[in-house]
Amino acid sequence: MLASTHSLARVLPFREEHVRDIVAGWNIATERRQKYRYSLKLGVRFGSSEGMIVNVSSGGVLIASRHQPPVGELVEMRIEWPSLLDGRIPLQLIVRGRILRRGPSRFAAAFERHEFRTVKRSGQS
Repeated sequence: MLASTHSLARVLPFREEHVRDIVAGWNIATERRQKYRYSLKLGVRFGSSEGMIVNVSSGGVLIASRHQPPVGELVEMRIEWPSLLDGRIPLQLIVRGRILRRGPSRFAAAFERHEFRTVKRSGQS
């Protein structure tokens, strides 16, 4: 089944963002995303900081965190993945992304590179 990229997506603006277009006298919310975002609550580590994924798509991520990397910075993120490889091996998604924008407690990053890696469980050699 084909999904429309704009009918299911919705804008999740930061508080200070109020982007609108005027078309034929109608106020219409502007959707800047090209890919559908999935709401997921996953832990993420970047540098010496950590946060929580708010939503993710194949092209980027929105992260809630007290630490706000500067816009334009390239950041490596280690995302705890919810499924196990072969039903028993933990995974993490390693992503390199560029910070696009930031708000008081959230920032958005666009993915430039990604790969899955297995996670060694404690007690394994």
